[in-house]
Amino acid sequence: MAPVEHEPAVQGSEAFMDKEEILEKSRKEYGIADERERQNETRAASVGMWVTFAIAVVYAQVKSFLFGQPANDIMGLAFFGASATFLMYFRYSRYRAHLAGGIIFALGGLLFLVAYILRLNGIDI
Repeated sequence: MAPVEHEPAVQGSEAFMDKEEILEKSRKEYGIADERERQNETRAASVGMWVTFAIAVVYAQVKSFLFGQPANDIMGLAFFGASATFLMYFRYSRYRAHLAGGIIFALGGLLFLVAYILRLNGIDI
């Protein structure tokens, strides 16, 4: 069996892009923000949305149980916000679970909206 010949190795910067060249290419593709910064922004937005959702649900329960007032309006807004978040996750990730979550929360938001509109028209459910 004949030995396999290899091409001679290229020395120095000819073989590899230097650090500045890689950073410049990355900036052209992604703008100023690097991947870690983009991930941190996504995490922060996600946590902010879920905290807002939790606060809205707690407020709705307090409004409903302590004051006897309907909270369908607040719950509808919270559910629509969660739906938008899941649907945006689906847009970027294409995970079906995100699509399902977006649809489920949208349907929940619609139910709360219908209940709110019915109560405005004097129909108590």
